[in-house]
Amino acid sequence: MNNKNGQSKIFLPGGAKRLGLLPVLLLVISLFLSACGNNDSNVTVVTPNPSVTASVQLSPITINSNSPTAGNTTGPDVTSTPVIAPTPTVDNKFPTATRPTATPLPPTSTPAATEAPFTATPVFSGTPVAIDQDVELKTIKAAYDAINKHLFKEPDTAAILAAGLKEVASVTGQTAPDVTFGTDVESNWNTFSTAFTKLLNADKGFEYPKDQLAWRVVNVMADAVGDEHTYFMDTASYQSRQNLLSGNNSSVGFGVVVTTQDGNAYIVRVVAGSPADKAGIKAGDQIVSYDGTLINDKTWSLIKNAQENEAHTFVLARSGSAQPVTVQVTKGSYTLPTVEYRLINGHIGYIAIRDFFLNVADETDKAMIDLRKQGADSWILDVRENPGGINVEQVTGRFVAGGEIMGYNTNRTSRDPMKVSNDLQDSPNKGKPFSPLLPLVLLQDDVSASSSEMLALAVRDFKLGPLIGVKTAGALGHTAAYPLGDGSAISVTVDVYESKGGEKVNGIGVTPDITVERTIEDIVAGRDPQLSAGVDYLEKLVAKKNP
Repeated sequence: MNNKNGQSKIFLPGGAKRLGLLPVLLLVISLFLSACGNNDSNVTVVTPNPSVTASVQLSPITINSNSPTAGNTTGPDVTSTPVIAPTPTVDNKFPTATRPTATPLPPTSTPAATEAPFTATPVFSGTPVAIDQDVELKTIKAAYDAINKHLFKEPDTAAILAAGLKEVASVTGQTAPDVTFGTDVESNWNTFSTAFTKLLNADKGFEYPKDQLAWRVVNVMADAVGDEHTYFMDTASYQSRQNLLSGNNSSVGFGVVVTTQDGNAYIVRVVAGSPADKAGIKAGDQIVSYDGTLINDKTWSLIKNAQENEAHTFVLARSGSAQPVTVQVTKGSYTLPTVEYRLINGHIGYIAIRDFFLNVADETDKAMIDLRKQGADSWILDVRENPGGINVEQVTGRFVAGGEIMGYNTNRTSRDPMKVSNDLQDSPNKGKPFSPLLPLVLLQDDVSASSSEMLALAVRDFKLGPLIGVKTAGALGHTAAYPLGDGSAISVTVDVYESKGGEKVNGIGVTPDITVERTIEDIVAGRDPQLSAGVDYLEKLVAKKNP
């Protein structure tokens, strides 16, 4: 789905402790996390795994103030606007494209979205079998009950069930029955289940992969809620979420973050140490073809279907290369870094918080300690492309005293304060903020969501420094996962977040103090004007303090 710049980001669902997340789809994982803990007995409880850590120190770099090539550390300065290579054709010696094989029809509904949409249609596949109506209805009912019981606001059950019924009709090829939903929760369910049965009985020979009719219905019902933190998770996605929340940062995939623009697919980030990284794929590469199939915004999802230990061929268009680059990548396991950090210009500590995993506060603290020893006198916090997670109050506690109110979690019946925490697992800074408090800037983009947005608001409210980039995703809330009885689950938004001053930006996004765009052209050329703006701001600030 497109943002204001005509770009679309590719995401998958994810999430849950008391999650501040939103579903991101890194081809990196196969789903992404949100974070919110909930004490409800229906929520699966996971046991923390403190043995897994994931911080990565990057090589120091130098960025000239006001340089148009800030962030380009691997090649020569680029002073002109790069031209993105057009999609190669057979005449340009790329492999002949083939049509993707037929798959079951995707859901017909359009995922709900705010400024930046994050819900992606699950991929449905498998051997068609006779439908067990009772089993499918049981799964759908479990999701319906979870929404009615736990959603932060009164749900529109008529709209939710109407969307589900429309999906059943689409899948079965029948005409949706003319039914009227009212306002009573139970009566609406009875109307839906009667119509569901009627549609399936209209074709006695109808078959569909086991469980997946219900999954499709739950998927569109979740979309109909209209909040980014409410979404369906299939079995694999739910398990991935639970692993991440238990402190297990391992993942299986290629290890790339992808965005689409003008019909083409581009690599935004390559996870360090991932199969894609080891194969030589670089940020800014355009994915031209995958196993001989041309890749665009309609066919990119083929990449999600890869199985572990399978080798696949990527043909890439790369800036500065006249010929296509062909690499073979085997989908495999790797560790998702929580934090990546480096020293810039000998004194600016750059900390990229990639995800708010269980260990995020400790890893941030370790990075700060190491960078301070190297001479850091200021900070750049980077939460771009970060979908959220857990423990944002602990990250805020690296800069603010514990016990301070940083915001409020609101739902149908309450408005509870969310307080800064100085808790850490093992650090000399446990129980207190990092000292000394140094100047900082925070980098954000339209994928920064949930916990990333909460941190941005805290940076602003506690006057820690400016926010640089573009408006964030507008998905501020907490979610909890409710199992549906077949291995899948539904993530439900249990509350939404207001800032310390009562600012309500769920569905809107956090506006930066300094607006700086980063385009596909910048990424292709290896430029990072947002990082450059942060460096420039701190260089001037530090210069004033040390004339």
